[in-house]
Amino acid sequence: MYKLKEGNRRFREENFNKELAEYLADNGQYPKTLFITCSDSRVVPNALTGSKKGELFIERNIGNFIAPYSPNPKDYRTTSAVIEYAVEILGVDKIIICGHTECGSISKLFDDVQKSETNGDLIKWLELGKPAKEKVVKLHPDAKLKELKRLTEKESVRLQMKNLKTYPQVQKGIEDGTLRVYGWLYDIRTGEVEYLDSKDGEFRPLDEYEED
Repeated sequence: MYKLKEGNRRFREENFNKELAEYLADNGQYPKTLFITCSDSRVVPNALTGSKKGELFIERNIGNFIAPYSPNPKDYRTTSAVIEYAVEILGVDKIIICGHTECGSISKLFDDVQKSETNGDLIKWLELGKPAKEKVVKLHPDAKLKELKRLTEKESVRLQMKNLKTYPQVQKGIEDGTLRVYGWLYDIRTGEVEYLDSKDGEFRPLDEYEED
């Protein structure tokens, strides 16, 4: 706790923009980007995008997974609520699903994780990534485990984008031209990002991206 306390003190003294903070406090938030990424502590959205306070509306969960839309969900679904809030209330014009390399959630898909009395929510949540793993294993039966994990990290981004587009407000925004959806993969070793090219479904360096 001491380390966190001192970190907050340094933040207030060295990095806190009081003028911007007061403006946002008085005028509310108007982010234009919903950034959905993993809870992994090695992924820092504002840092890797160079974004300022108030520019990203961030949703983090294990594996950056998205449950398909359901008009009658049986339980509380935070990610679904965030999507609805971002699109309907905040009016974001971009949604980025950002996976990352060395993802623990993807790795767990390849482990025999046994259900216990205390990990039921985790086991259920990981099911959202299983179709990506199964597709990769089927397409690459001779690949080694490390390669399978890397391929699944990318395939999961494709899968979550597909699930995202099942939401009515997302569908409408795309059809109206007021909303665009992007898939990213962040390399935690290099800091580089690859984006999913909508033309051919392949990942390419973000540095090569051009608006279309």
